[in-house]
Amino acid sequence: MAETAVLALLQQAEGILHPDSYGVASAARTLAAQCDGDAVGVSLVDNMIMGETFTAQLKSTGLCRVYVIADRRFAAFIAEEHCAALVKLIRDLNPDIFLAPATPEGRALSSMAAAALHTGVTADCTALRLRADGLLLQTRPAFGGNVMAEIVTPKTRPQVATIRCGVASPSGGADTQIVLIGPGWVPARAREVSAEWVERVPPVGRNEDVVLALGGGVAAREDIALFRDIAERVGASLMCSRALVERGWFPRGAQIGLSGRRVDAGLLITLGVSGSAQFMAGAQGAKKLIAVNPDENAPIMRAADVPIIGNMYEIAHELDALVGAKQLH
Repeated sequence: MAETAVLALLQQAEGILHPDSYGVASAARTLAAQCDGDAVGVSLVDNMIMGETFTAQLKSTGLCRVYVIADRRFAAFIAEEHCAALVKLIRDLNPDIFLAPATPEGRALSSMAAAALHTGVTADCTALRLRADGLLLQTRPAFGGNVMAEIVTPKTRPQVATIRCGVASPSGGADTQIVLIGPGWVPARAREVSAEWVERVPPVGRNEDVVLALGGGVAAREDIALFRDIAERVGASLMCSRALVERGWFPRGAQIGLSGRRVDAGLLITLGVSGSAQFMAGAQGAKKLIAVNPDENAPIMRAADVPIIGNMYEIAHELDALVGAKQLH
C-alpha cells in the first residue's frame, strides 16, 4: 500500500535541521519498510529560512516526502502555534505512527498533539519495533532506569512516541519530494499583531553584536517608539520579554526566552526586565549583560555583569555612553 504509515517531525534549530531529526527519520524509514508504507516528514519553519541549504538537509533524511509548513509565526517556538498546524496535517495524512525527537520541543508537541487527537504518547523511547500484529512496541526506561517498560497503543491512532536519538548521519535521498505549504494554510492561534511591527522589529541572529530588550516596565505602547529610536541610534536590535508579547505590543519573533529566541549577542541590555527563568533561558548566550531595573532584588540584577538600579526611561538616554564604554566589550 502506498499510504502514509509513519510521520516524522523534523525539527529545525537556528535555521538548520536539528541533528536528532536524522535519527527520527531513520526510525521512521525502518518502521515504514516493515509495514510496506511511506515514511514522510513534517517541518514547521519560518519561511525566511527556506533555501537551497535547508532543502538539501530535508532531502538528506531519505524520506519519501517532507511537508514543509512555512510561516513567519514559526520564527520562535510557540507550542500552541506549532501544535495547531501539526494536528491539522496529521488529520489530513492519517498516519498510523507519529514520531518526534525527545527534545523539549518534540516532547511538548507530541504530548499536545496526542491530547488533541485523543490518543496516547510514550516519551523518551530507546527502541521501537513492530510486533507481528502490527502494533508499535515502544520501549523506554522506567522506575529510575531499573526496568525497561514495553508499551503499546492498541486502539487509538496515531501511535505517538518520542525517541532518544543517538548519532545518526544524513542518508541521502535525491528522490525526496518537498511539499511546501504556505502561510494561508496554517490556522491562527496566537494574538495577531500589525504587519508594521513584524517588519520593524529586526530578527536576532547568532552574529548580532548588541541587543536591547524591553520588559514589563514599559508603561505604554506608544513609548516603544522612543526605545526603537534609541536602539537604532546605538546600532542594537530591539527585542522584548514575554510580557510585551502577551500585551500584543511585539510579535512573537521578537521574544527572548524559553518559548522565544536565544540571544548570543556580544552585549545584551535589558530595560524593565525582571529576569524570570523563562527569559534567562534565552539570554544565557549573551557575552555581557547590562540590566536596568528599579528593584535591586530583581533576579536579573543578580545575573547581570553591570546591574543598574534606576528608572529605565531616564537611563535609556544614557545608553550611547554605556554601549561605547570600553570595559563592556
